[in-house]
Amino acid sequence: MIDELLTLILARIITLLPNYLILLKKLEIGVFFFCWRSHREAKNLPTSYGSLEDQLKEQAISEYSHAQVFCKLTGSKLNMSGAGLISREEKAAFDWGCVDWDTSGESYQVDGMSTRYLSAKIFFGFRTANSYGWCDRLAFMYVLEDFQAQFYKQLLHFVPPEVQEELRPIAADELTHAVNIHSCLWDIAGVYRYQRIIFLWQVRKYLALTCIPFDALFLYLSYLFQSSKVKLIKLIN
Repeated sequence: MIDELLTLILARIITLLPNYLILLKKLEIGVFFFCWRSHREAKNLPTSYGSLEDQLKEQAISEYSHAQVFCKLTGSKLNMSGAGLISREEKAAFDWGCVDWDTSGESYQVDGMSTRYLSAKIFFGFRTANSYGWCDRLAFMYVLEDFQAQFYKQLLHFVPPEVQEELRPIAADELTHAVNIHSCLWDIAGVYRYQRIIFLWQVRKYLALTCIPFDALFLYLSYLFQSSKVKLIKLIN
């Protein structure tokens, strides 16, 4: 009930930003990179539910497809499929982190997302996401995926019909990711320890959410600055 109310408020705040779809696109591609790199690190980590490596690879491909959906909604495109990208770039997993949205000329540096925003800094304890061990990593992935599924569901109340149509399957995917990760965490951490770890990350989540309005204000001011800069350049030319 608390998360339902919080995601409703967050969805309203996010949709007040002029470029909220671009922000969601960047967040999804950031999650893709994290899952892709984690999949490369998860070799020889079997669970009762199958290889963790395979689970993370499937999730990475799914997250990449979500980024493609937001690309379509914002008029940009990533020309390779998630599976093709993983196959082609396996050796560059830990070196490559800059994305060029092919049809828009936009470039985005994915690395550092876990320390880029105040809310992320609070959530990750001023550390990078990949600096944590597997139990913590799976726990915060579960907490975030479950929250994100609820967030996308609440977002449906504030977006136009054409965006609603694209968001519904994404919300369902995020819930599936949360269930799968929860199962893997339960298997790796054990029935008693996994509950404690999830609780600790839930607490961090609520602390981080108090910083969302500050991040939203920063993003809005950044948008205004960039818009003014573009207008000034056009005026000069």
